Amino acid sequence: MDEPTNHLDLKSKDILKEALKEYDGTLVLVSHDRDFLQGLSEKVFEFKNQRVIEHFETIDAFIKVKIESLKEIDLL
Repeated sequence: MDEPTNHLDLKSKDILKEALKEYDGTLVLVSHDRDFLQGLSEKVFEFKNQRVIEHFETIDAFIKVKIESLKEIDLL
């Protein structure tokens, strides 16, 4: 699903998220909506420097690692 929440109101987003949580298959979601991805993601694919890097963690854990790495190089 590519940006599945673009034109949804909050209630519709919640309904979609709950339906996807109940789905018993594999989903590929492309979204900038971190709130929507919370609880749905178990793996993150990062597209960087002409490579795809697979991260076996939730979106929250992925973002936390990225923020920490930015702090280390004094960008934040």
